[in-house]
Amino acid sequence: MKNQKGFVFIETIVVVSVLITSLLLLYSTYISISNQDRTRLTYDDVGYLYRTYYVKKYFSSQRIDRILHNLSDEDRADNMNYVISFGCGNGDIFDDYEKENGFCELMSQELHISNIYVTYKDLSSLQNCTNQEGLCSVFSRVNAQLGSYLKTIGLGEGEGSGNYRMIVEFQEDGKGNACEDEEHCHYYFSTVLIGDDV
Repeated sequence: MKNQKGFVFIETIVVVSVLITSLLLLYSTYISISNQDRTRLTYDDVGYLYRTYYVKKYFSSQRIDRILHNLSDEDRADNMNYVISFGCGNGDIFDDYEKENGFCELMSQELHISNIYVTYKDLSSLQNCTNQEGLCSVFSRVNAQLGSYLKTIGLGEGEGSGNYRMIVEFQEDGKGNACEDEEHCHYYFSTVLIGDDV
């Protein structure tokens, strides 16, 4: 009888161990799926793509070709201008009417835009970056959130025509409102291609 009680105790321990292991595996899978879903919502969400399209359309009506000129082959060789940040403060690209009326500033505030970037269409070479040398040095000059987003962008086949892309960084509090407290801000990114005709 004593041996029977010992066997039941060991059997119970084994069953509990198997259950705990199964629950831990389920929990880690749930966390992984939850993180992927959160990333999916912050990268190229339809609402942000819609906004980005109109930002691109607005800047295309200005002199965005001056910014694209900075992405020349010589600059690409030393990687200094591989990703260019620009915004409403760049006086070189706006016409006089825009400078007087300040529509860009108003648009940035209403759409909760924190930064606008221009880069090349094909970013697949950045996806396997593990160091800060060569082309990968671009990650030392951009914030961590943008760096993570750049690694998700590939060649962009089927996205339309153009050799360049515009990336817009939105900053909101998670409820769709403008950020007032930096600690509770979330970054959202979306990208659209810029055609050769600008």
